Amino acid sequence: CSNITFEGVTVTNTPSWNLHPYFSNNIRFIDMKLISPKISPNTDGCDPESCKNVDIIGVHFSVGDDCIAIKSGKVYMGRKYKKPSSDFNIRNCSMNFGHGAVVLGSEMAGGIKNINVTKCIFNGTDRGLRIKTRRGRGKLSVLDDISFENIDMDNVMTPFVVNSFYFCDPDGKTEYVGSRKPLPVDDRTPSIKSLTFKDINAKN
Repeated sequence: CSNITFEGVTVTNTPSWNLHPYFSNNIRFIDMKLISPKISPNTDGCDPESCKNVDIIGVHFSVGDDCIAIKSGKVYMGRKYKKPSSDFNIRNCSMNFGHGAVVLGSEMAGGIKNINVTKCIFNGTDRGLRIKTRRGRGKLSVLDDISFENIDMDNVMTPFVVNSFYFCDPDGKTEYVGSRKPLPVDDRTPSIKSLTFKDINAKN
């Protein structure tokens, strides 16, 4: 889809992810509420995947899993379509409970770039700013130009975390993915480049 705006909509009590735009451009989520019980599994709030030009503004999240998880496909999808998620503006949002407030990955074989998160409140999430990647995602799985500014966190257990051994899917439990030993950089190796963190207050 292209040129879509969701405004003033409440989505609640989904059995799994609330919103999952895929291969979409110029998508706007404005003044919404995404609400699921905080103990409900896999109830991610908004998971844009391989999308470009996405605005998430003034959205209230209260969910049982990641509030926002930006993705760009598992390995076979990333290699086939080579479509990253890019050019995101996430602003004036309230993220409550759940596993992560703003999460990048883990399905990001197509890469994620130019993501700006600003003027948001994270309350009671397990993690604040979370990156999930691992060996095998591939050389297109590049994180670059990621910016987090003017964020207040309260009662967030882990404000910042980068997990480069995040396992899921059958190959996620292989020795190649799980080994802590240095291995050669090849076509299976993801990378993390420019990350900016500025004016962030984390308390409790």
